Amino acid sequence: MPRRLYSAVLLFLFLSAAGARAETRRIAPDRYYDTFSAAHPPVARLRPGDTVVTKTLDSRGRDQSGQLIMDADNVLTGPFYIEGAEPGDTLVVTLDRVRLNRGWGWNGVRVSTDALAPETIEHLFPADCCDAWLQPKRHNALRWNLDLARGVVAPSRPLGGRAKLEFPARPALGCIGVAPSEAQAISSGSAGSFGGNIDFNGMGEGAIVYLPVFTPGALLFVGDGHAGHGDGELLGQGTETSMDVQFTVNLRKHHPIQWPRLENQESLVTFGLTPGAIERGFRDAISEMLRWLTSDYGLAPQEAHVLLGMAAELKVGSWFNTSVCQVPKKYVPRARQASGASGRK
Repeated sequence: MPRRLYSAVLLFLFLSAAGARAETRRIAPDRYYDTFSAAHPPVARLRPGDTVVTKTLDSRGRDQSGQLIMDADNVLTGPFYIEGAEPGDTLVVTLDRVRLNRGWGWNGVRVSTDALAPETIEHLFPADCCDAWLQPKRHNALRWNLDLARGVVAPSRPLGGRAKLEFPARPALGCIGVAPSEAQAISSGSAGSFGGNIDFNGMGEGAIVYLPVFTPGALLFVGDGHAGHGDGELLGQGTETSMDVQFTVNLRKHHPIQWPRLENQESLVTFGLTPGAIERGFRDAISEMLRWLTSDYGLAPQEAHVLLGMAAELKVGSWFNTSVCQVPKKYVPRARQASGASGRK
């Protein structure tokens, strides 16, 4: 049997077996973390095709009822060990459900000074706005009302008299990532090739996220739920809240990628995740998009460069570390193979 045909047969058998035994798991963790690390014991072991139903705490470690479960920043649910995941594979995570589960969140009231011209900072109003209700000695967290029935978010008190500060809810995960390589433990506030604190407002329901695998089992973490924020996460937070989350995991075997990717109904999205270096991040995101278009979609190099030059949408996902390159799918042919290989439902 020719080698290529043999490989195709093995892949078919693997997909069929994975699909047949896929199950839905309801996971209620009894511990949480604030680092992406392979040292943390898995909260569950999953097979490609399995679906997880779980919850995330808000970024300060408070649950659906408001109880403080873990006093830390960007608290993570996980890790989830995916059977068969090995370095050089791509983990495929479909966000089936990302929903608000309580009626309040919190946010700041001032754009981060990192995003302002230096000459504007000297006479800027103070960030302190509120009582220290979220944590001791913290006065810069304003409580926000989340109207679950209407799907809107708004500050809990007036901030002026002219603008109606009520916005559509756009639930999204701020953090999604895997354990990094070389036995590293990286803060949940950071981001890199492993994913992490991406803070992209499109990381919501229906998105398919692609993450490079660095360690056996991949070790997936999720957390840092946001009720909504604009591009750049300019207030430094994203209306932080707890979430109900459901996701399905799959693998693309022997299919390495260099940076996280995302796919939704309208677009292909790549990320450059370099804290403090937005320009470099855009270079990484653009280069990753070119690799994606040529390897998975079969575009010739010149074809991919011209498509990107004419159709790319560049965004700042988070002012602090996330550069985004987005291409509308209407300009892209069908992929040469299914994106979510290895047990995708």
